[in-house]
Amino acid sequence: MKVVDFDDQSFEHDCREKLEELKKINPAFKVTLFTVPGKTTIEMLLWASTKDWVELAIHGWMHADNYECSKWSESECEIILKIALMHRFVKVFKAPGWQISDGCYEACLKNDIIVADQPYNEKRRPKGLKVYEVGDNSYHGHTWDCGCNNGIYEDWENIVLFINGEKEFKFISELF
Repeated sequence: MKVVDFDDQSFEHDCREKLEELKKINPAFKVTLFTVPGKTTIEMLLWASTKDWVELAIHGWMHADNYECSKWSESECEIILKIALMHRFVKVFKAPGWQISDGCYEACLKNDIIVADQPYNEKRRPKGLKVYEVGDNSYHGHTWDCGCNNGIYEDWENIVLFINGEKEFKFISELF
């Protein structure tokens, strides 16, 4: 089973054409797009709602910088989560730059939200929090060239190799 997730899907970084191409390459393909709610257009929400192989997960609010969520209190994070969940987002959260406050962890635990996270945060997480750690059997990329060599355009060949021939893909939110 493989998990494919992409980061930063927003109007400014529209990769829908490339995602559709991946779906043609492998009809079993599914993707979780960590989407910036404050930058997401109605057009993107409608497009995703017509695709049973696409889910939108919460990725901060505006992704103003990589430390946006490291400053949030539990109540601030709860407000963001509630607004995003009202707009077709699934109960999955990833902080920009993997920088997350203890308040965000508590808000996610309280609201049964899965947190996509790095292993180095394991000791900080509250007991009982559902977590998806980026691992060996997953591909985490970006929908644009972010200079990390894992953008959908700059790493296209590797993404195709990763999904080619796979029979089963899981959304991050289906793992639990």
